[in-house]
Amino acid sequence: MHRIAVSALLLSLLFAISSAHNHIARIHTSGHHHLAVTVHATAKEAPAPAKAASAPTAQPPVAAVAPPPPPANLTSLMAKKSCKTFADLLLSTPDAASTFQSSVDGGITIFCPSDSAMKPFMSKFKNLTADAKLSVLLFHAIPVYYSLDQLKSNNGVVNTLATDGTAKNFNFTVQNDGDHITLKTEADSPAKIIGTVFDKEPVAIFSIDGVLQPEELFAPVEAPAPAPASVADAPKPAKGKKTKKHQPVADAPGPDSDDAADQKAADDNDGFRVAATRWFSMAGLMVVVAGVFI
Repeated sequence: MHRIAVSALLLSLLFAISSAHNHIARIHTSGHHHLAVTVHATAKEAPAPAKAASAPTAQPPVAAVAPPPPPANLTSLMAKKSCKTFADLLLSTPDAASTFQSSVDGGITIFCPSDSAMKPFMSKFKNLTADAKLSVLLFHAIPVYYSLDQLKSNNGVVNTLATDGTAKNFNFTVQNDGDHITLKTEADSPAKIIGTVFDKEPVAIFSIDGVLQPEELFAPVEAPAPAPASVADAPKPAKGKKTKKHQPVADAPGPDSDDAADQKAADDNDGFRVAATRWFSMAGLMVVVAGVFI
């Protein structure tokens, strides 16, 4: 009986150990590592419970990016600052207005002629073809942003919006003239920057006192002829060289000069004959008078 009791106790112990092992395997398979397994005093000591997983750290909210400001309404800005005529021409030429506006993001510098400068040019502008009108309008903008100070320090030849997509140059020269900045082409006298309409990167608009005329469309202006030198400024003869005095030039003989000479000789002979005849007549008269008195 004692052996049977021991055997039964061993079987019970083995059964308890097997049941505990299978229970632990099921817990690990299901992924619940944070649960503790308790084994009766007859089983081995269970492992320590696993630490609970830490909760993820909350991330701060991402600030929303402010949308870029809308592009400036170029024609509206120009119309408010004595460039209304030029702005109206842009509005009436859709290709020019769209090209100006689409260049804003990349940077643009516009030189708008004042209303007083546009007035005498309008008759010439109306006689241009549609393509030429577009080129003239695009000729008044640079596809780069320049402030007034940058223009002063970047003199030289610049391309314009009219240059893009053409085989012609359509450029002009930026040049300082004292405290002023001038824009020069070969087809007209330089135009001067007279005011700032708008200047906030990427857009700068400056008013000018003339219309920029590309030499590709208008004939170059001829340089004025130098004034003739005055008599007082005439060069003097070098020293050491004798100058001939002015001699009056005799009249050239006419075609009948030989006949005139012969006639003069004949007249001289006739005069001699008349004089001789008179002398002989006087001598004969004196002889007659002397005979009478004798």
